[in-house]
Amino acid sequence: MVHNQKVIYQVNRDDLLELITQVVQDAVRDLQGNEVKTADDGGNDLMTREQVAQFLGVTKTTLSNWARLGYLPCIHIGRGVRYYRADVVAFAVKNNKQ
Repeated sequence: MVHNQKVIYQVNRDDLLELITQVVQDAVRDLQGNEVKTADDGGNDLMTREQVAQFLGVTKTTLSNWARLGYLPCIHIGRGVRYYRADVVAFAVKNNKQ
């Protein structure tokens, strides 16, 4: 058994970009498969605070803090808060949620 041996791989830019793209697409596809945990929004691209909290497994207070700190963008509609599904999925992928 060999220990402490350094191995160097040389990867070209296009191959690395293709690998990263595939990994992200697989992660998004996995997360989209888990969307059955959220309430049906009739095909709307906006999610309620309750839906996002359930999807990410956090409290609504945590979502408010993340929005205030700029971690997860939201929009205000009247007194309500909505999140774009694409932003939520991207946030989940980036932060290993779910």
